[in-house]
Formats: sequence, C-alpha cells, structure tokens
Amino acid sequence: MLITNPPVAITEDLLMLGSAAYPLYLFKGRSAGLLFEGGTSAMGPLLGQQLERLGIAKDFIKQVAVTHGHPDHVMAVPLLRQMFPGITVLASAAAAQTLATEKAIAYFQQIDQALCDNLAKAGQISGEHRGPPMADKQIAVDRLLREGDTLSVDGVSFQVLETPGHSDCSLSFFEQERQILVISDATGFYLPEHGFWWPNYFLDYGTYLASMRRLAGMGADVLCLSHNAAIRGGEEVRTYFRDAVAATEAYHRRIIGEVKTGKPVRQLAEELGAEVFRKTQLLPLEFFQKNCGLLAKLSLRFEGSGVEKK
Repeated sequence: MLITNPPVAITEDLLMLGSAAYPLYLFKGRSAGLLFEGGTSAMGPLLGQQLERLGIAKDFIKQVAVTHGHPDHVMAVPLLRQMFPGITVLASAAAAQTLATEKAIAYFQQIDQALCDNLAKAGQISGEHRGPPMADKQIAVDRLLREGDTLSVDGVSFQVLETPGHSDCSLSFFEQERQILVISDATGFYLPEHGFWWPNYFLDYGTYLASMRRLAGMGADVLCLSHNAAIRGGEEVRTYFRDAVAATEAYHRRIIGEVKTGKPVRQLAEELGAEVFRKTQLLPLEFFQKNCGLLAKLSLRFEGSGVEKK
C-alpha cells in the first residue's frame, strides 16, 4: 500500500506527518515519541499544528533522529528544539560535522528558502509556516550515532544502520519486531505519480547500490521514505526495492552508454537534469543539471573511466 498524504497513521504506533514532499515519521511509545527526519524549516510549524489536532502534547517527543546532513532534512531542527523542550537531537558524526559548519548552514538556508517558496506556490504551506531566519549558523547534535547503536522508546529499539552512497553521513533505522524501516534518501528521489526514480548516488555508485541491497534484505513490512511516500506491506516493499535497484542500474547504464557514443558529459547532464526538473520543479533547473553532472562523473568513475569529458 502506497501512503502519500500526511498526516496519516501508517500503523497503530507510527504516524506520517509533515508534508507529502517532506514527511516526518513519529514513532509513538507508551510515554514518549521518537521523530525521524528534520525536514525543511516550514515542517516545524506544520508539525506543531498536526500534533495539536491529533491531541499529542509537544513534550511527548523526546528524540529527533537526523537521517543525513542535507538541507531538506535538517532545517526544522532548530525550531523543533524550541517546540519540544529537552529533546535529544541524534545524527552521525559526519552529519554533525557538517551541521557545525557555518558556511554549510548559510548555504542550507538559501536552499531551504527556495524549497519553502515552492511549497508555498504549490499550496502545501502558508505564510504561518514561514519562520524567521535562524539566529545561529550551526545546528547542534546531542548524540552521535554509528552502526550498531540503538534508539530506544519505551522498550522498543530501532537499530542504527550506516547506509552511505547518497551521502557519507546517511543513516537508516530498523525496528525488527514491527519490521519498520526508515531509509532516508538511500533509494533516491521517488516520484510515485510518475513511477520514476531519480537516483541520488552523490557519494559513490557502488556504495549506493550496496546500501540499497542491504536494506532490501532487511525484510521490512513498512518502508519510510524521506520524500513523497511510505509503503506498507512486505510484498510491496520488496517490489519497491527491486524496482529502485533496477531503475538505478538502468540510469547508470544510460550514462555510460551515451558517453561511449560520444555525447559530452555536460550535454548529458543538462538533458538528465531537464528531465527531472520537468517532473518536480522544487529547485531551479541548474540545481538538477549540476547534480546530474555529478552522477555522470561518479558513474564514469565506477566504470574506471576517470575521464571527465567536456
């Protein structure tokens, strides 16, 4: 079952909140809650409204797990600290290092502004969801996470999995009894309405595929994506991973094939970026073209080319 319209209960103890484009996942223990994802800045006020309508007290949420240090996954965190007194913010060491860098946060603010502008144009947020600029140029992390750690909520434990490939700081989280798997952007940017994946192996293609296959082998019944959807049902989750891996491999083969025919990497990146931009205009065309250029270079590197054609 594809779940796309928060706020909605995925299971009795797992809620999909935030917006469809930037979902936040709240696991509800008996006396405390664990929130996955830090979203765009607008997700903070939106989450506050959703909790109020659902009758969930703000002091119920005790922990916020950052999946990775990219702007669309962290910019609500400063406001969440204000909203949820005494919360613990958790992230990988690599993510924490990025979030402590003023230059990175300044850039993140620019991206966040553009994303929130587009959410407003799409009618997904309103003016009341737009907060003031961050006072600090850092986002503090209270606890560092690594492979094998656990996050506990009233006796329920989520296993921390290091799943690099999209970034060097990407984490996923698995709760074995309920078979809940939170995977961040480990399978790329999925657009269910188009049946389309934009692969996001911004660190390394081979590592990205290895992380995807590892996650596919977890046997999850509930899959929480960082954009546009969650999936419930073991067979549906298996199908999703199968198709995501196939789409990623096909994308890589396309890049290699077109470069071998003589197409310049720059031209290919412009074409690939335009294709994604037409499907989701969250950021300017140049953003997608730049990142598609990175994907092309990483595919060539994986194939042992090492030659970055103009």
